[in-house]
Amino acid sequence: MNTPVSKRADGWAITLSQAKEGPDQYLGETVDLRPEKGEKFIWALITVHSDLTDEQTFSYDTCTLSDKGQVADPLVVARYPEVNSAADSSEAFAPGQERTRQLIYRYPKEQLPTRMKCGTVVLPIKWSR
Repeated sequence: MNTPVSKRADGWAITLSQAKEGPDQYLGETVDLRPEKGEKFIWALITVHSDLTDEQTFSYDTCTLSDKGQVADPLVVARYPEVNSAADSSEAFAPGQERTRQLIYRYPKEQLPTRMKCGTVVLPIKWSR
């Protein structure tokens, strides 16, 4: 998926600009993560923008991938473009502030998620095959 999709709700604008399968390894500052047997990594690149008038906290843990009863929470939240630099799973945003983060998920090898849900914002994922 390389066509960005954006939606707004509850004072947040969220753009999913990329979702891709693999690579199946994440080398962080102090970790080396790989999917379990029968799983793969899905990498999602999102940009969060605060439309709120006061500082608020956004939790990336609310950004799940799903399809047909399968739901995955983010395993890694990384700064972008410094992908091997972990970011906090919740961050305070000043009014108008924007951040881009790489989220990495474990997902069943034979499945692909069809949506990302961040709180009340639901973004469709269209895979090209």
